[in-house]
Amino acid sequence: MTAADPPTRRLGHGSVVQRVENALRDDLAYGRWQPGERLPSEAALARDLGVGRSSLREAIGVLSREGLLVVRQGSGTFAAEDPPRPEVPGLTRDDHAHTSQLVRRARIVEVYQVRRALEVEAARLAAENAGPDDVLALKAALERRQRSVGGDTAAFVEADTEFHRCVVAITGNSLLLALFDQFREPLGHALAALVDQEPLPDTADEHAALFDAISAGDPAAAAAATIENFDVIIELFRST
Repeated sequence: MTAADPPTRRLGHGSVVQRVENALRDDLAYGRWQPGERLPSEAALARDLGVGRSSLREAIGVLSREGLLVVRQGSGTFAAEDPPRPEVPGLTRDDHAHTSQLVRRARIVEVYQVRRALEVEAARLAAENAGPDDVLALKAALERRQRSVGGDTAAFVEADTEFHRCVVAITGNSLLLALFDQFREPLGHALAALVDQEPLPDTADEHAALFDAISAGDPAAAAAATIENFDVIIELFRST
């Protein structure tokens, strides 16, 4: 298990097997078990998840067939050494469930790279479209984010993601907003785990610069501030 355990599991909705499958996917995505590491015993996992062994076995079977887990008779279940990467074409489908599944499987740095691409364009559009009410709402979101720095992890993650969501909402593009919402929960979990492990670099200036650019109606400056912010975070994820 890693030094910083992933956040408490949320089994969500669906059948018991689907919920267990999703929980195990999240565990693998957030590094609860490193590649090649042995998972806890079947009894311990079932007890931890609050489900029966038959449902757990079925979920493990699904993930094993997908190449995410390896079951070795007599030895146990292991995280795959080289799990398959998500198929990029799936990201273009108008299919909420499938996109969520791809996001869960992706490495966090890959998700941030996709989010960077989306939010650079969102920043440009927000700077072009922002009205007075939008600027006031974004200013309030920025102030909440800046106040939360160095405090409670959950409050900071919520305030940070809400600020970025506010930027995307200002674009008026419903598809961009829907895509952002696909990433919001898994990224929130990943960011919380990272914050608990080590201090994040101070990007208050980049966030303030993004607000200033949007309020001034400067698309180029808004894009530049977004790129600067994401490049700092992506580099941090690569180094951990």
